[in-house]
Amino acid sequence: MAANWATELFGPKILTKPKTTGLPTESRFGGKSSKKLVALYFSASWCPPCKGFSPMLLDFYNSCKDDLDIVFVSSDRDEKSFSDYYQKLMPFLATMPAFNSEEARQQHIKMADTFQIKGIPTVIVLDAKTGNFVTDNARTEIMKATDKESKKALVKSWLEKEAVPIDQAEFNTGMSRGPLMKALMFFVNRPVYIFGLYYLIKQGLKYLDELGQDESEGGEL
Repeated sequence: MAANWATELFGPKILTKPKTTGLPTESRFGGKSSKKLVALYFSASWCPPCKGFSPMLLDFYNSCKDDLDIVFVSSDRDEKSFSDYYQKLMPFLATMPAFNSEEARQQHIKMADTFQIKGIPTVIVLDAKTGNFVTDNARTEIMKATDKESKKALVKSWLEKEAVPIDQAEFNTGMSRGPLMKALMFFVNRPVYIFGLYYLIKQGLKYLDELGQDESEGGEL
């Protein structure tokens, strides 16, 4: 990626705490940061597996924060849900949530597509200087690192891996995207459509119910 990889990936602003307007993204990355790795944490408050994994990730960060930044990429759908959950994830950074603006929504969709996100929680590790790809299997690896020594060893193994440009990366975040998975991710990235789909299903069921009643009444002699 380019020298301003973080701005390109996250957008012009990055959050350091909830309910703020954020700081310039470039001020937290590149040559101005001593961190060697950046982990993207795709998560949401409404996701039970995320709630179970978040404390593990926070503990991992506290053991390895000298080498690692974590950026929370939220799929929450409103300010309260996002802020309440993000408060528990401090001191992670966070991208602007998708509901914040159309620009933020498009940035979120772009990130999910770039890293072929098929479900949450997912943790993607990048080289902090270049934005190059290190691994998308970090969630599984972090869950296996149960003590401080193994956490440090895991970060060391990431640092020793050859980071590759994202467009050359081979992602292992799950099975290839079939039609069903594409449809699922469409609604995950566009939560407002879920309510529209729910309304259409509800109206359709109501129509079928009324049609069944009409046929029953019409059949009586």
